Amino acid sequence: MVETVLRRLSIAVAVIGGAVVLSVIAMSLVSLLGRKLWSAPIPGDIEILEMAIAVAVASFMPLCELRDNHIRVDLIAGLLPAGVNRMLLSLSHLLLALVAALLIWRTGLLTLDSHEYGSTSTMLAVPLWIPQMLMLPGLALLCACALYQAARSLTGKPLQELS
Repeated sequence: MVETVLRRLSIAVAVIGGAVVLSVIAMSLVSLLGRKLWSAPIPGDIEILEMAIAVAVASFMPLCELRDNHIRVDLIAGLLPAGVNRMLLSLSHLLLALVAALLIWRTGLLTLDSHEYGSTSTMLAVPLWIPQMLMLPGLALLCACALYQAARSLTGKPLQELS
């Protein structure tokens, strides 16, 4: 049950992130062609690209964590018993959950400060709290997925069995 909800949410958020990436790719292409062919690029295209990619990266991380597709270096894993490997894997997921919680906290504070002080981007004057706020759902889902993976790793149960 929990895994199904997390999987569906992670896929939905990743699809949204993918749509954001495709949109900024199209915008970059139009801006590049405009720059090269007519000397008329899209103003602020780099600003838009930076903000959009930050939101997209935050939206891809939960699915990556839920599928356990992070880079892992197993230098000594073959030498350790399975129980110790499970504990180490669970600890790594817990540490990721802790880092995600820290990112949620700091990004949330940054969002509030940006809103309070009216911080905007340099060229387009886009309020910075908007992309910062859009990163929070992905980070929160990452934290939930990491906690789920920690519990799953600790019990040694495959996906779908832990509810």
